Amino acid sequence: MRRLALFLVPLAVLSACSTAPDQRTASPATVVITTTVAPPPVTVTVSASPASSAAAQGEYPKFVPKSSVDKRYFSNYSGDKVVMLAPGVYAEAPPDGQLGALDDYTAYRGNCSAIKRYSETRPGGSTCWG
Repeated sequence: MRRLALFLVPLAVLSACSTAPDQRTASPATVVITTTVAPPPVTVTVSASPASSAAAQGEYPKFVPKSSVDKRYFSNYSGDKVVMLAPGVYAEAPPDGQLGALDDYTAYRGNCSAIKRYSETRPGGSTCWG
């Protein structure tokens, strides 16, 4: 908050003279005026990345066929399905077949830009390709 101050504003103040009641003299006075100037309000807009907004909508995690995912991501994994955590971000399907929650998956693979976005809100171990 900034303060703006004005000093030494002269005013003519009339005062009565005790020796001559009809004669008035002006004596200077000083008035200090202080005003507070508030800065303009700042508007902040926050937009979620596609990976985090989709996850917030409850779409993820979900099972997807392993054949629909780039072969580089899961060439060494067994099973015919993987877990999609966000668009372009995948994890190995759990051995018990229970999907679980996003926080259950701390290791993931996928597209590098998708992994970067996803890891900003859900850190974990990751591997990415182009």
